[in-house]
Amino acid sequence: MKEYRLKIKHTKAYYYHYRFIQFTIRIFFKIIYRIEEKNRELIPKKGGFILCSNHISYLDPVIIGIYFPRYIFFMAKIEIFKSRLLTVLVKFYNAFPVNRNSFDRKTIRDSINIIKSGEVLGVFPQGTRYPDGYIGEGKKGIGMISTMAGCPIVPMAISGTNKIIKKPHKRIFFPKVKINYGKAIDTKAIKDKYNSKQAIKIIVDKTMNSIRELYKEIK
Repeated sequence: MKEYRLKIKHTKAYYYHYRFIQFTIRIFFKIIYRIEEKNRELIPKKGGFILCSNHISYLDPVIIGIYFPRYIFFMAKIEIFKSRLLTVLVKFYNAFPVNRNSFDRKTIRDSINIIKSGEVLGVFPQGTRYPDGYIGEGKKGIGMISTMAGCPIVPMAISGTNKIIKKPHKRIFFPKVKINYGKAIDTKAIKDKYNSKQAIKIIVDKTMNSIRELYKEIK
């Protein structure tokens, strides 16, 4: 795979195209899956931050991206970028590759650049999907990036998407999908109070605890 070059700033033409597609698909999902959002007002209107969510379905980044009021630059597993067609699609929607086995410097650098540019970095901190809704420990990467970028973390939870396609029958169902946003976590305050290693652990634990509580409210 060729080295991926992340594009953060976009043209006005891209903006209108993106918003048109977002609006059109949003209507479809609203009708089919009766999507309900809670605490949307807690989303910061400007400034860079990390959006952290549980991950229960392949559709999570699609639905989150469609309903989130700002661009989200999602980390996506590197395997997706081995397909030329998928690469074109995910690049348009601001996804960039991450190697889940080794958190490389380029991933960290790209992540920090996104945040420093005032944009939103989307991360599934568990590192993989848990269709049963299990929310365990998070990867320390979110703690590292948030302290290095000096940005808050906004926790969120999504439910229902794991019921859209069920194995082994692989039939399509139409459950209600819910999205719940939490209060931003002030990582700077934690970093100022503890040493680097402690701060990272506290930030990750606090983030995952917030996601668990948000998920309990909507599952």
